[in-house]
Amino acid sequence: MDPLWIGSAIGLLLAGALAYFFRKPASSATPAVRIEAQAAELPAEPVRAAQSTTPAQALPAALAAFQRIRAGDLPADRRETIATVFRNIPRPPRLLDHLLSPDFVGQASSSELADLIAAEPLIAARVLATINSPLYGLRSPVNSIDQAVTLLGLTSVRSICLQYLLIASFKADSPERQQILDATWNASAIASELSNGLAQRLGFPEPGALVSAVVLSFLGRLATAATMPRGLLSRIPSAGLLARTQAEQQTLGLASSEIGRLLMADWGLPANVVEDAARIDTVLCTPCHTLEPVRASRLALCYLCARLGERLASGELGSLGAYDPQADTAPEFFHFKAYLALPTLAPLTAHLHAPATEAALQKMLRALHDPATA
Repeated sequence: MDPLWIGSAIGLLLAGALAYFFRKPASSATPAVRIEAQAAELPAEPVRAAQSTTPAQALPAALAAFQRIRAGDLPADRRETIATVFRNIPRPPRLLDHLLSPDFVGQASSSELADLIAAEPLIAARVLATINSPLYGLRSPVNSIDQAVTLLGLTSVRSICLQYLLIASFKADSPERQQILDATWNASAIASELSNGLAQRLGFPEPGALVSAVVLSFLGRLATAATMPRGLLSRIPSAGLLARTQAEQQTLGLASSEIGRLLMADWGLPANVVEDAARIDTVLCTPCHTLEPVRASRLALCYLCARLGERLASGELGSLGAYDPQADTAPEFFHFKAYLALPTLAPLTAHLHAPATEAALQKMLRALHDPATA
């Protein structure tokens, strides 16, 4: 039986479950409101300006008023209520565990990756279909995973496989839902390619682990988009991490990054993998000086790539050639600017503007927006 069909059926059941949890009866408060009310009473992480931020720069009002709710802050029963809603999402095949295991990420060879994927014929076929799509703009068809690894590199092929394993767990039941899922997948594809290229140019160790975190950071958005009742979808803005996070917390009780954390933990993924992915969006409200420099630089790179992936996929941003993160006035970049003072990130803007980065990006964007001309 086609696993995507199963995912569709379960998605419909989950939509009903979410509708039950988040509906609004006339005579009483909804479960969503109760979750929201309890969460609002919990202590939130303080929002403070980074030490390296120019003193004249006041914390944006919207960011100053924001309180991030962590899954661990919720009472156990409320956390379990939210986790239960997403628990029946089809778990990806065990291949996901292999691809994320520390030994594999750090030591696997191209042939080992090819053998792992080839052992799952359906997944191998889907991964090859993705690699041969206009999105990756290859000059000639790729007929095997070995050949794909040779052309694209081990990290890129592994990233594509991770993306497919995640998206295959979800199925749309409406054009609106499909559009959100497609936009999220496209954003994750662009973000993963950006993070892979930039991590290598910056000389970051273990770029594969970094790319994994970027891909997995989109899991919560895929889960909420696929299972949330249609009536609630319109409440979640597609643009702007701060606005989206606020709406998710008000509607669901948790932001999608924290829902992704619960889902990854329920799937039994390694704790460090879960933490790396779930922490990326916290750069939104985390001053740089509160983190150890190496961790801060890796989180910042992942965060930037995820945000740029979203903007580029939506068409809000059409190029990186003139993009300057220091000049970005969006509230979600207020704290991020202090991270750019880290020595390891000093060349970042130059790498964003590099011709090779722009050429690869434009090829992907042409494929997304007009596949016939890619």
